[in-house]
Amino acid sequence: MSQKFFTNIVKVHADRGQVRRILQNPKHLLEWVSEIDSVVQDDQKFIITRKEHTFNHHETITVELKTNSIIYLSTEGKFKYRIIFTVNSEDDHSIIQEDVYLTQEDNAFLPLKLLKPIAKHAFNTNLNNLALLIEKIDNFKD
Repeated sequence: MSQKFFTNIVKVHADRGQVRRILQNPKHLLEWVSEIDSVVQDDQKFIITRKEHTFNHHETITVELKTNSIIYLSTEGKFKYRIIFTVNSEDDHSIIQEDVYLTQEDNAFLPLKLLKPIAKHAFNTNLNNLALLIEKIDNFKD
């Protein structure tokens, strides 16, 4: 059974389509998640390698595209999770909501109460890096 672990939200000055284009290709993770060393596509999966001394040194991500969201499913790491990125337009910007879900059976050995604030902060930092990347790319289009 999956349960919501936490939610982060960021506003970005770019259109919804630009946000979705970046999110639907995990190879862009190299540009907004600083601890990632490599992203290798293997058919419909993306194999992620992070720097040493990270919780998930290796993991595999699959991407599912929905009308209003993009879902990353992380497997084969110590910390298995699902992220649902929901992107909504509001005036001249977009709102990105990141909902992180865990499955209890896959993560039962983890001290989740201790990890939650650390993980939420780390994911929020990455989400803000994503917003900066998207705005930088969007500014080059002008």
